[in-house]
Amino acid sequence: MFLQFLRGEVDNVMSGVKQQQQIVSGVLDQINGYVPKIQSAWIGGDANEFAADVGRKIVPAMNALIAAIGGVNVNLTKAINVIDQADSKVKSMADNLGDLFGKI
Repeated sequence: MFLQFLRGEVDNVMSGVKQQQQIVSGVLDQINGYVPKIQSAWIGGDANEFAADVGRKIVPAMNALIAAIGGVNVNLTKAINVIDQADSKVKSMADNLGDLFGKI
């Protein structure tokens, strides 16, 4: 296949993307773990507002980032499938051309 030599590199990129997604998920877990700790030490309306802001702003933004990072691998997988299909068609066309020349 024509573009198979790129497969290893794409797999490496996808692995790196997955690692980045896991890192961001870990950061989100840490942020979520800090909120109760902060609320236990910081009492009052500001503490509640801080917790609400984390839930309203930071958590959705982090989830969107995690989804966007995951989307990179989804799109890379789609691209690999397109390349595989193109390689298969090219191979078939080349084989047919070879058969045609063989009959000459």
